[in-house]
Amino acid sequence: MAVPASWVWVLVGCFSVAVAEDSSISTLYPPLWEESPEQLNDYRLEDRKHIINPWVFTDRMGLYRILLNQTATYFARYGPENEQNILWGLPMQFGWQYKTGRLADPTGGTDCGYEHGELLCVSVDSWWADVNYFLSVVPFLAAVDSGILGISSDQITISPPPLDQMKFCYNISDCRELLGETIDNWTAFFKYMQLPSSDFDGLLKHLYTYYSDQEANFEENWAIAVTYLAAAYLPTTLYKTHRFQEGLPPHVLSDTDIAPFIANFTSLQNEVLLSLTDLGDIDKLT
Repeated sequence: MAVPASWVWVLVGCFSVAVAEDSSISTLYPPLWEESPEQLNDYRLEDRKHIINPWVFTDRMGLYRILLNQTATYFARYGPENEQNILWGLPMQFGWQYKTGRLADPTGGTDCGYEHGELLCVSVDSWWADVNYFLSVVPFLAAVDSGILGISSDQITISPPPLDQMKFCYNISDCRELLGETIDNWTAFFKYMQLPSSDFDGLLKHLYTYYSDQEANFEENWAIAVTYLAAAYLPTTLYKTHRFQEGLPPHVLSDTDIAPFIANFTSLQNEVLLSLTDLGDIDKLT
């Protein structure tokens, strides 16, 4: 049975800290973890609101650091130093994307994300960065909504990217309109965490429900496709990779996103998603 890609990274986060018995946990942190905000007051204050710019690497990583810090008490009984927190997989994935250059501008049209330019810049033109937005800002907003962070949504402002602002959401109501049950599942996850009756297995079960069936199917089919692409030695040059990414979903899928009839997808994106679905169906028969 194939495992959706996002869940793989969540599990990587859990297992990597669990098996590294001979290492200090601080050596396992994602890049620039200590340099990222660890509390809301570490963000810039403007008009009595904390400004969070998720298009700056440390600002986005700070969302994860706050989530990990504020949820640590709920995982203390499972292991020391918050190492058993099942949210670790998310910042670790984000850190991997940063270290491997996947958050940089793939078009080369700007120096966003490049060592010779704005190294901490997260490019809105990066498919990886765009998808990760919904794995960082969205759970953070849901955590605020659940009350687990002890802050109000009135205390924060999420900065939009310089381009394609309509692709993203910036507050809980906008995210609910854009993502539907995805944001509600995240909120339910954090609310369950606060229950005295919550346990580790229950937390895992709740975490695994935050994506729609369509998104989970896409991730499973994408994992299958990567295997075939590798076998075909697809050239991962800049142009070919950028062009290929243009066909991938521009946002997290909801249950109503059925290819090839997704209105806010390009014809290419609808075609690619449909092809991935067909590939997944064929793979199950072989």
